[in-house]
Amino acid sequence: MKHLAIATAVLAGLCVSPLALAQAAKPVTPAQMSCSDFLAVDDAYKPALVYWVSGVDKLGVSETVTTVVDVATPVAAIVGECKQTPQAPLASKVRDLYKSGRIALFEHS
Repeated sequence: MKHLAIATAVLAGLCVSPLALAQAAKPVTPAQMSCSDFLAVDDAYKPALVYWVSGVDKLGVSETVTTVVDVATPVAAIVGECKQTPQAPLASKVRDLYKSGRIALFEHS
């Protein structure tokens, strides 16, 4: 009987713990992301976020502009800057790096 009670308690604990420990996803819009939010995103999605933020910010984007194929360099630069100032807004960090010429996001054709 003791073994049955212990086994039931363990089984109930295993079934309940994932539900109790699960955290709701924090909704964040890219335009309002902080650098710490950006750093928490999977690396596969970082280039898309950088280009979305730069497109929304209209950093000289026109119909004849194509995006740079080398996405690793600008994203790596932004990740490095965001690690230094995690509370800074991502959009302003991208804007500052682009306008200072430290990253290139677009090629003008």
